[in-house]
Amino acid sequence: MWDELNQKTMEHLSRGELTQAQQSAEKALAEAEKALGSEDPIVARALNNLAEVFRAQKRYDLAEPLWNRSIEIRKKTLGPQHAEVATAMTNLGGAYFEQGRYAEAERLFLNALRILEIALGNDHSHVASALLNLAAVYRVREKYPGARPLYEKAIAIQERTLGSDHPEVGTSINGLASLFESQLRFKDAEPWYRRALEIAEKSFGPYHPHVATSLFNLAGVLAQQGNFSEAEPMVQRAVAVIETNFGAESLLVADAMENLSDFYEMAGRATEAEEFREKAVKIRGGR
Repeated sequence: MWDELNQKTMEHLSRGELTQAQQSAEKALAEAEKALGSEDPIVARALNNLAEVFRAQKRYDLAEPLWNRSIEIRKKTLGPQHAEVATAMTNLGGAYFEQGRYAEAERLFLNALRILEIALGNDHSHVASALLNLAAVYRVREKYPGARPLYEKAIAIQERTLGSDHPEVGTSINGLASLFESQLRFKDAEPWYRRALEIAEKSFGPYHPHVATSLFNLAGVLAQQGNFSEAEPMVQRAVAVIETNFGAESLLVADAMENLSDFYEMAGRATEAEEFREKAVKIRGGR
């Protein structure tokens, strides 16, 4: 019974049906506690699912004690070095991150990483994800020297376990490139954004929104280095890809037009910058 309810909870959650998700999660928890007692791993999973629902509702004060209880149950029943303990820690750490509680998120992400390395070994995709979580905290806390090796290690694991052209590798490469960009190291970011673009095109084809994002990223660091001639066709192509996918009157197209306007302003081409700024305003005004 509780398994079906837990499954329904996650289905409702994936569809954004938060009221229904909360109802099924609360019922699953009550059923599991009634049938199994208060300290069973299935109860821990039900606690985690209900916490995820509250997280989606931004009701962090209700979610936090549920995750803490889930962590303690899993430590007692499965052992402190079990991968499911790390999962609950990661979820709570993610909620802390969303609230800007970065020091607490860092502590949990680091603990989760250590557990996963023991439980799964150093070359597992879950370890790569844990490395990326910790890297994200280091980046937002401007611990840049600590973040870079985490990205690089995660990318290496993903390349071995998923393949060098997997979309998740591209996402991680984008993260590393963005780390360099945030430090104004545009030349260092450039080759990584180039590779991310290649992966996006191979994975999704030339007309996918992910390709447009990669084009904007690469064009941005090229423009920062004064390479406007190579960057210009990239931003134009990115706008065309977004128009193809979402229609000429989409708000996403308006955002893309503003990016194009910013590019021309940076290039010192004020007339074109104003032209695309007006196009963006017109799209937004028509809604």
